[in-house]
Amino acid sequence: MIVRDSVRTYLDATRPQPDVLLAEMEAHGARDRVPILDPHSGALLHVVARAMGARRIVEVGTAIGVSTLHLARALPDDGELISFELDRERHAAALSYLTRARLRARLDLRLQDAHEGLPQVEGPVDLVFLDGIATQYDAMLEQVVPLLRPGGVLVVDNVLVDDPIANERAGVARGEERSAAGLDLNARLLEHPELVTTLVPVGEGLAVAARR
Repeated sequence: MIVRDSVRTYLDATRPQPDVLLAEMEAHGARDRVPILDPHSGALLHVVARAMGARRIVEVGTAIGVSTLHLARALPDDGELISFELDRERHAAALSYLTRARLRARLDLRLQDAHEGLPQVEGPVDLVFLDGIATQYDAMLEQVVPLLRPGGVLVVDNVLVDDPIANERAGVARGEERSAAGLDLNARLLEHPELVTTLVPVGEGLAVAARR
């Protein structure tokens, strides 16, 4: 992680115990080494979606549905969350978990490449969450920013994990090419003319941006 061990320990101690379903999903991720959203990142994502009164959300990277669960629980009963996933097995697991969570009415889970699926999504949407393959984020910006309403929020995961400083602290070795791509993405987010962006050192780093 990218925070001091003492801070992480404190954050973990303050986290409420996950409910039975979320605990099962987190155990699944740990057991099968599925990359799932950090719990504190998930809590922040839920708060952002709830605070802004999000009604339409787009997510790239369902995995087994952990981040989807955090987002869907922030939606009103008539809200909509469209989520893209390429892995058939993870997609099926997410469908099962989220059906058990009684959230299916709010969800449109698509087994589809987001690059192909995003052009089919009609805007405006309130929130977009990118948690797919980090090296593809840069190309996706041109697809997702136009979908956001003015004041809508873009959240991007894994924006600090490839930073050399963050890697050194976390003891993570990543390829130079991927690290450079991550830094370039951060620069694009921070300098994007249609976005107001901040980087949040939680989990593996979140970028939170509002459309102007």
